[in-house]
Amino acid sequence: MKKLFAILIASLLIFTLGACGQVGYIADNTEHYDDITKTLKLTKSYEGKSFLTDGIGKATVISYTDGDTTRFRLEQGDDIVIRYHSVDTKESTGDVEKWGKAASNFTKEQLKKAVEIVLEATSERAEHDSYGVRYLGYVWYRESEGADFKCLNLELVENGYSENTGVNTSKFPYYDYFEKAQKFAQSIKLRLYSDLEDPLFTTDPIPITLKEFRENPDAYYNADSDSGSKVIFTAYLESLHTSSSGTYTYTATELDENNQKYSINVYAGYTSAPASRMPLGHLYVIVGRVAKYSGAFQISGVSYSPIYENETHVVQYKYFVTFNSGIDYITQYSATLYSDITVTEVEVDGDTIKFKGETQKVTSDGLDEEVLTFSFSVTKPDNYNDEITVGSKIAVQAYQFVASSGEFTVLNYSDLRIRK
Repeated sequence: MKKLFAILIASLLIFTLGACGQVGYIADNTEHYDDITKTLKLTKSYEGKSFLTDGIGKATVISYTDGDTTRFRLEQGDDIVIRYHSVDTKESTGDVEKWGKAASNFTKEQLKKAVEIVLEATSERAEHDSYGVRYLGYVWYRESEGADFKCLNLELVENGYSENTGVNTSKFPYYDYFEKAQKFAQSIKLRLYSDLEDPLFTTDPIPITLKEFRENPDAYYNADSDSGSKVIFTAYLESLHTSSSGTYTYTATELDENNQKYSINVYAGYTSAPASRMPLGHLYVIVGRVAKYSGAFQISGVSYSPIYENETHVVQYKYFVTFNSGIDYITQYSATLYSDITVTEVEVDGDTIKFKGETQKVTSDGLDEEVLTFSFSVTKPDNYNDEITVGSKIAVQAYQFVASSGEFTVLNYSDLRIRK
């Protein structure tokens, strides 16, 4: 018994020493570490200096982007975006990856505690990253007057939110600190190096409808942690917005059992992302993660595949078709954009207006030579006065609920734009 007790005591001492010295200690991904970060000191003077022209200067936070990108306002009044040097955290905005949202929250939490922030450029005059819009730099902060500054870049590496992406050259003066921080995080299997789950990241999507989401968004998005569930739902892509920076955002829309519309933005990323090439008008199963951008909900992290059903994919082609000569051609419209309808037949059947019309496919070279005929139906309004006649030209967005029938449904008469 005494021998067993001695072994237990020895084991406890070994574990305790291991935890203090990080030898054989395995992190549980809830701890915060800064022992290595504290050894790196800010030695450059910064008072009265400008980050842009002197390579160092004071700043305040304007907004948070993700773990390695923050928008600051310099003491001189300039607004800039800093891409943290020697750091590359996982994605948490357009795409969402494991430990990405956690890294983003860590950066935000640390900077919110700061009473003073200093930005240090990677050269005597600040230089841009490869995109040409963000400045590379080190972000230093301190939590109280008189306290030492801490380098947030290094702290991210020490806490296992990023690898050390620097290289051992004179251009990376803090390389040894970053390398030591990375080896420490690896040694205790911290976050990126762990087999444990990221509590802010789920891999199995939750089936939802957009109606359910709009009625109870808090069930799928946690405002405190700025993290959303991975979800799967069916909707058609109604429209596309391309930003000045070249990102693609779709509007995905669902019709409920009463033909009421519920919509949400779907962020597809840059032109290099397969999701940016999704054709409009088709009905999709969409797989992505609930996020917020500029105060509005969106679906991010969408991976599009024409083949794999565990990713976003088409379930009905030409579900939502646009007949409108006034809309400019874009590739995403190629499958579902036609010219105005020229009415060839029309009849009123009880409460329904039925008409046929000729139209042509809109292509990148103009209208296709082939003339096509489709049938349409719409509920007759109370004040209908035979506005639709043979020869009328009509622009409309219509639904082909049964793809094989060739007949389109117009939900509301007011959606018809009769041009004559």
